[in-house]
Amino acid sequence: MFKVFIAEKILRDIILAESRRPIKERSDLFKILKTAKNLYVAMDATDTEWIKQLKKEYRLVADTTRTAYIKKIPANPETVLKNPSSLFLLDIPFAEAKKIQKEYGVMCLSGTDPNITPLIDIYDEHTTDKGEPLSRGWDAVLDSVEQTPSNALILTDRYLFKTTNPRYGNGFDNIRSILNELLPRELNTNYHVTVIFDKDNIDALYDFQTIAKRLNNIKEEFKRPYPITMEVLGISGKNDTYHDLHNRRIVSNYFVVKMDYKLAAFNKNVGTVDQTIIPQVLFTQESLNGRSSAPLKSMNQIVSALRDFSNSLSSPRTNHNSYYYAVDGQWMEKCIAIRNRLIKY
Repeated sequence: MFKVFIAEKILRDIILAESRRPIKERSDLFKILKTAKNLYVAMDATDTEWIKQLKKEYRLVADTTRTAYIKKIPANPETVLKNPSSLFLLDIPFAEAKKIQKEYGVMCLSGTDPNITPLIDIYDEHTTDKGEPLSRGWDAVLDSVEQTPSNALILTDRYLFKTTNPRYGNGFDNIRSILNELLPRELNTNYHVTVIFDKDNIDALYDFQTIAKRLNNIKEEFKRPYPITMEVLGISGKNDTYHDLHNRRIVSNYFVVKMDYKLAAFNKNVGTVDQTIIPQVLFTQESLNGRSSAPLKSMNQIVSALRDFSNSLSSPRTNHNSYYYAVDGQWMEKCIAIRNRLIKY
């Protein structure tokens, strides 16, 4: 869930600057703060009148209950991982904010340079023709989002492993290419990857155990200097969540990649099907101006469905035969909860 954690001083500076602008010329940063359903402010002193003023004059609903958490982040930066899809605007030097962002894969900015440009989509669209090359394949498609901070990925396509034929889209080859582009070169925590597909719609040459082990082997190929947790979830039509996962998506902390037809989109750089692939970060100019839905909404739909599935696993009514689950190549008898931090938090 997208949240904003901001120091009081920074918010006061933003409000002062925005108060001097006509309403139609308000900044994208202000619009994001206004859009955020969870805006947490670290107060230096109690000022209930100012909080009321924010709501009355600027329609900003500020919550001060997380003050202690925000103020402790510089000393305990790993705590940002409990809010992995959030925007942190902290009263710290630029270099320190950059370090937190790089080490933990979250959007962390200093009040001296609150540049939220990476969260505003540039509308990057790629259309593949079956049997025709498209530039560098996934390498080109993901150019607009690969530098976005991240510490987790969700890849979902019910028919990801329906064929082994590269001409029609080999799931393993495509996941290898996607991970090669999106796994950060450096990180100071473990990276979470969750791959989801229909366990009953796989090629006859595959079985769930084989798929789980091969995905884990692919993870090991990259030799990143941090641990990678590879979760594999095979869901059947008997599970209620199955019908919420029709759309083919790649979801990360601050972006989503939408595909018309299949995630196994390439045979090297050659299209396996006619389709359009659209990588998007959280907001568009149109969504910030209230004229369209933000890509964030699409991300939330996938994450919410998977969170409901994860929460249902502890219920005695859950049919644990309606899914298969593996972690790091090991098939688990049952899943107690999804580990991916995008779903967990």
